[in-house]
Amino acid sequence: MTTNKQTSAPTNGVKSSNGSAHEDTQSALVGEIMENPLSDREMEVARLLVTGATNGEIARVLVISPHTVKVHLRNVFDKLQVSSRTEASMLLVKRGWVVVPGVGLTGAEAPAFQEEMPVAEFPLLAEPEPLANVEAQPRPWQLGIVLVALAFALVSLLVPPWITTPKSYVALLSDGGQTILGKPVLNNLPYRWEVQPSLSQPRSRMAAIVDGNKIYVIGGEGEEGTPLDLMEVFDLVTKQWQKGAPLPSPRANLAVALDGNDLIAAGGSRLDNSADTSMLIYDDMVHYRRDLEFWTPAGKLPMPLAGAALEVHGDKLYLAGGWDGQKMQDSVWALPLAKVDNATPEDWVVVTHLPEAKAWFGAEMVDDQLYVAGGYDGRRELADFAAYNVTSNEWRHLAPLTTPRGGVTLVYDGLTVLALGGGWDNTIQNHERYDALTNHWTTITSPISGEWRHFGAVAYDGSVYFFGGWSGAYLDSTLQFQSTFRALLPSIPNSGKDK
Repeated sequence: MTTNKQTSAPTNGVKSSNGSAHEDTQSALVGEIMENPLSDREMEVARLLVTGATNGEIARVLVISPHTVKVHLRNVFDKLQVSSRTEASMLLVKRGWVVVPGVGLTGAEAPAFQEEMPVAEFPLLAEPEPLANVEAQPRPWQLGIVLVALAFALVSLLVPPWITTPKSYVALLSDGGQTILGKPVLNNLPYRWEVQPSLSQPRSRMAAIVDGNKIYVIGGEGEEGTPLDLMEVFDLVTKQWQKGAPLPSPRANLAVALDGNDLIAAGGSRLDNSADTSMLIYDDMVHYRRDLEFWTPAGKLPMPLAGAALEVHGDKLYLAGGWDGQKMQDSVWALPLAKVDNATPEDWVVVTHLPEAKAWFGAEMVDDQLYVAGGYDGRRELADFAAYNVTSNEWRHLAPLTTPRGGVTLVYDGLTVLALGGGWDNTIQNHERYDALTNHWTTITSPISGEWRHFGAVAYDGSVYFFGGWSGAYLDSTLQFQSTFRALLPSIPNSGKDK
């Protein structure tokens, strides 16, 4: 189908030297026809969108899959710089690129050429035959059906929403089984966002940590769910990537913490996506010696864990939550750092329990507070947010996230904590910043909407750096977001004399 793309242009009523004002307007309009950024296929989708058709109806009319419709709609929204179907429809009609019968622009706003939009044709259902007369009094079996239906409805209302179908272990451990929708377009980044050099390859489910002026991105999985032993180092001064020492074994869904100048990586998983898929959940730690630039085996965890959190406070290592291959954990364990290299499962001591058993949640240690947010309990994404005081052994339940987030990352930018990413089951459009004074979350515009999870993220000098992740495909992007503004105030010397 050939599409005439058009837009409207104001006319100033001034006559040109070789024609009328109307001719000038026509010329201007012809010059702007090419400004419609949508392709022919995208215009076909757009016309149906304006009619109010659902994704399934659009797919049926155009004989394409619903996933393809989602990709076209994402492109339409990006090109029109809108965020909803309503905004897109209004903009398409206002600019005259789609004309709704009975609705149009008149006068100076009317485009020179307007194309009547075909109304989506859906198959009409045959008129049903009239029902036979029924008795005024219901029969006993009819009353029984009504009672069963009412009981089912009551149970549906009373049963907690978390009773849903759990994900398979493959879906928990890997993004490789997801439907590939294509990488999101990162043109026209929102204010305060900028692009930095990309990772060497697309990857998700890795760990990231900052030390000094270097960010370490460790492990994860690559395209098709392949586990990685890769470590890449981002120099925050030169803004360049370097290859680091590989892990002793490939692993995704691992946790990492900083022990002085050394790194500790714990747990994780390895999924063999061959014909007979096999799963391995790691129960050990590995120690990265920065002076030697080499990983060495360390001690054992209390159990195999994937999607857990690892933090350091004082002379202790804290391990929280995670999935052991059968169920989610709610324990928070502590281990003296001195025992890391030779730890046994019995050396770990349970000091408290998370508000909910979960994995793939955000965790960040700020002073003596361990903040935990969101996560996944095996059936649904979570929105809870709480802080554990490791000194007083007390929990504080804080305002929940505005959106449940699984596969979320929590970072501290020097002023407050930020909850980043998610969208495992729910659609997300933003990130969130916590205001400790008001106990309230505010949203941050994200360059990627719909889903963006299992990426690495760290905060450094007023900025947050995002690495890779999953958003309809594995990503290799490195994005920088300026989370805080810091101004240096001039020093004003005291001109008075000391007395």
